[in-house]
Amino acid sequence: MFQFLLLHCITLLKGERTYSAIHHALIGKKSSQTFQDIHAYGLTPYYGVYKSLKRTQLEETLRAMQQDGTIAINEGVPVLAAKGRACYKEGLESYAHELTWFNGLSLQHMSEPVWSRLLLFVQTAANIVKGQHQFIPITDKPEYVSFVRKMYHEQKTQLSQSLTSLYNELYPLLKDMPSEFAELITYRFTSANIYGMSKSQLAQHTHETVHDVEVKFSCSVHYILERAMADSTNFPWLYTFIADQIQEIPITESAKKTLDYINQGYSLQQLTRIRRLKLSTIQDHIVEIALVHPSFSIEPFISSKAAQDISHQVKQLNTNRLKVIRESLGEQYSYFEIRLVLASLDAQ
Repeated sequence: MFQFLLLHCITLLKGERTYSAIHHALIGKKSSQTFQDIHAYGLTPYYGVYKSLKRTQLEETLRAMQQDGTIAINEGVPVLAAKGRACYKEGLESYAHELTWFNGLSLQHMSEPVWSRLLLFVQTAANIVKGQHQFIPITDKPEYVSFVRKMYHEQKTQLSQSLTSLYNELYPLLKDMPSEFAELITYRFTSANIYGMSKSQLAQHTHETVHDVEVKFSCSVHYILERAMADSTNFPWLYTFIADQIQEIPITESAKKTLDYINQGYSLQQLTRIRRLKLSTIQDHIVEIALVHPSFSIEPFISSKAAQDISHQVKQLNTNRLKVIRESLGEQYSYFEIRLVLASLDAQ
């Protein structure tokens, strides 16, 4: 599935970005350019779905795909070859439904914390129910241990029932998945007598690459999170692990602070002084906010004529390449103004 996801990303980028854009999207890089790219090219579902992917690993995979004739790469820009288009079509037939499970922009910040909490609680409860109070925890991160310790004290008189409730919520979700996805979730759990598999062990067990396991696992976790968030009444236990991680607007903490000041009526110049940040950084925040906040007004930062001119030209050219857009407008508008209009169009 990893190579299919790469083919999908390459298709979405339309030959307008290098493979660095794919890497930055998959690892969830927090940069203005990456936020702009994922919105402009429809990569938001895949943002941060493979955070451990090294650039060298991506390059190795792309080289192999280039050598077998699946893709062509020109100055770092990948495009599908004839074989790649056939492989992509085949991949869509196999994974079109599962592809819709990804919701990276909204879930990438919570997938790992929620999953780690869940695994640690199940391990803790399962061991204590069996009378084993000493065991090696699957994670010792303080924030996860603290969460599970609190939950344990709340549920310590009914741990067996708690495990049953979790099982009853997870079972129908896993049953709805293809077995190749459900197994990845199941085999990760650690109980009193059985240790969950690592991702490399899962790769050996399923005869797939670690990359495939990473992508399928991330996809499966997103599916579970989305279902639990959409129906907390029927998944109250799962929702308990999720509730405090939900973000209404998926933006960085620094951008949130800038938004708070904007809502108080501060200008660009005032924001740079108050926040002690460069103008370009504040502008990055504003673009980031505009990308994910449909009701955010860009009027304080750009004239109506500039917004109309840029919007018209973007639609005429049918491209998101900033340099092309700016040159076509006689370079009369700044890159910030162009990025702001693109962000506003993407958010609508």
